[in-house]
Amino acid sequence: MQCLVDSRQVHVHSTEAAGRAAARPVLLLHGAGQDHRAWLPTWSALQRAGHGLYAPDLPGHSDSAGPPCGSIAELAAWVLELLDVLQLGPCALVGHSMGSLVALHAAALAPQRVSHLAMVASALPMSVSPELLQRARSDPPSAMEDIARWSHKSSREQPPDPALVDSTLRLMQSVQARWPAGDLLATDLGACDSYADGLEMAGRVRAPVELVLGRADRMTPLRASAELQQRLPRAHASVLDAGHSLMQEQPAAVAQALLDLLERR
Repeated sequence: MQCLVDSRQVHVHSTEAAGRAAARPVLLLHGAGQDHRAWLPTWSALQRAGHGLYAPDLPGHSDSAGPPCGSIAELAAWVLELLDVLQLGPCALVGHSMGSLVALHAAALAPQRVSHLAMVASALPMSVSPELLQRARSDPPSAMEDIARWSHKSSREQPPDPALVDSTLRLMQSVQARWPAGDLLATDLGACDSYADGLEMAGRVRAPVELVLGRADRMTPLRASAELQQRLPRAHASVLDAGHSLMQEQPAAVAQALLDLLERR
């Protein structure tokens, strides 16, 4: 699906609701340097449940026109405009990593428009090391290689699955190549690192919340979500045996956590 937000082209991978009349529309927001394809491993399970699914490429990512948004607040305002364009009533917002911050901020700004909130691989603050930020600006290929490797479960005895690392890297390379300015990854990571309103916004959320977290997540470690969980008044946490890219490593478990959330009132 193609649509216009602020006169700019937006690509939304979508499936209309089918089956149950009560099935909720679900907007799925990808993380830094990615696009709607991050959600494809969970798509079939959510689709079978009858929910209308909408996964946009955020501004400047892949088939959505740029420029990329420079802050979480700007992205959240864009998401609310997108909901207007798509004519979606109260819907579930689901976000991975950077997308989870965007979903949180949007749910706090417009609680009447958000029925459920899911934050996958999230943390507050979502700090990014100065060294990685610098490399994202000066040497994006090197930064993407490290992010792809760090995004997957590993240990001293067991390195990350090479196929999963390669899949993550190829996705990020594909997205970066579509934005000629070359600063897409740095812009996304900078938005995550500079976001300072999350805990305040968490206190404003009124929807049921599911935190889907990876036990082996090196990018947003479990300990960094503790205060977030405390601030969200209706939060439940599912902790999976996975790293940061939970949708790739545990697609069925992520989909089930989301479906369980959508049954909550």
